Amino acid sequence: MFKYTKRILGVGLASLMAVTAFAGCGGSTTSDGGSSSGGSSNAPADNSSSQQEVQQLTIDDIMSDADLALSKEDNVKLKVWGPQETLELLKKQCEDFVENFKKLGRTIQIECVAQGEADAQANVRTDPDNAADVFGFASDQGMELFNGNYCMPVRLQFVDAIKNANLDDAYKSVLHASEDGAEELPYAFPETGDNSYILFYNNEALTEDDVKTMEGIMKVCTDTKKKFAFNVGNGFYGAVIPFTAGGTLGLNPDDNTLQQLNYNEEDVTKVAKAFADLCANEYFKDEDVNQTLVSGFKNGTHIAGVGGSWMIKNMEKALGDKLGAAKLPTINVDGEDKPLVPLYGYKNIGVNAKTKYPYTSQALAFYLTSEACQKERCEECGWGPSIKSLAESDLVTSNVCLNALYESQKNSVPQVNICSSFWDATGAYGAYMVNKDKKHDDASLKSQYEEMVKNITKG
Repeated sequence: MFKYTKRILGVGLASLMAVTAFAGCGGSTTSDGGSSSGGSSNAPADNSSSQQEVQQLTIDDIMSDADLALSKEDNVKLKVWGPQETLELLKKQCEDFVENFKKLGRTIQIECVAQGEADAQANVRTDPDNAADVFGFASDQGMELFNGNYCMPVRLQFVDAIKNANLDDAYKSVLHASEDGAEELPYAFPETGDNSYILFYNNEALTEDDVKTMEGIMKVCTDTKKKFAFNVGNGFYGAVIPFTAGGTLGLNPDDNTLQQLNYNEEDVTKVAKAFADLCANEYFKDEDVNQTLVSGFKNGTHIAGVGGSWMIKNMEKALGDKLGAAKLPTINVDGEDKPLVPLYGYKNIGVNAKTKYPYTSQALAFYLTSEACQKERCEECGWGPSIKSLAESDLVTSNVCLNALYESQKNSVPQVNICSSFWDATGAYGAYMVNKDKKHDDASLKSQYEEMVKNITKG
């Protein structure tokens, strides 16, 4: 017998949804999750009492027992979405999963299809019947997926394992309550702990002291006629302006499809003016760093840039031993050095609520987000893990880029519960501030702030 723990859960509507998500998938069950027909199916029991005893499972449990993992599902065909740049590793990990259960007497076929996390949510919502059974997505997309019931709640038997293994904020990013007052449950599996951005720089051109401040970076860029790329015209990066001013995000309590901003106009405008004064010059480049930064480092036109975690491997190739990385610098606002505050998100793996194979899909998502798979992705692709033990290991702390990312998380705004209206409006505001051809007088700054807020909070 495999070891497991037991957990008593109050069953509100959200819990019942998670329990009944697997109803009918493994035969009738007894109250302890065993099969009444004498097999070892582990389908959650449909128990209408106020409490339910749930058998908790680890990844080792399910990878060594096909009935625990897959119930009675066999001859399974799944489609999995993952980004193009890591597709080969995803295929390899899925093949390992298939081979494991082949040895346990089950037949599974998995088709891996290139689909970036940024577009997964929209594609699942557009055509859930033909979407992947298992797919990755960025944490800010969870609101749309969870509210619309496009993601299947995580099996209750897996909850303790993913909660205990993952960083607290990574776990919080997958939680959802299906109704007011209902218990929050995970609706996806944390996959990475690093979906944010840091400062990459050429350590032969800039010192560790230079990169502590925006002013230090811009002075060297001006003196050497080299470029600093920071795409504040993209809301993902441009969010540093209101967040550095103390702003936070939330959802409108009366309508959780609308964005609520906790912004102070005077404070945000001061930070925006600091950006306008410092960065509206020819060596600061508001440009798509995904397209320009690698080549800029290689050909020597750029010596610094703010870029996402997904760029780490390319940065290593572009600069080699000259690669430096740090959390975002400070900017001087009315005589005070304020640390730039980034958005900090996570990548998660969800299971399509319309999958024909809920047990196998959930088992695969659990496996793909396991410590072994996260370690492999970190080593081969540079993805930062959400598993706490890995995030605290030499795998992260000895890597200058990953270490900078996890340091950055300590002073950040979580990338969750963000409405689609946030991105373009925030990016337009950032782009205006660093455009040297725009007016940056008090009236113009006020007008731009009001326009941003109106466009973000509109119904």
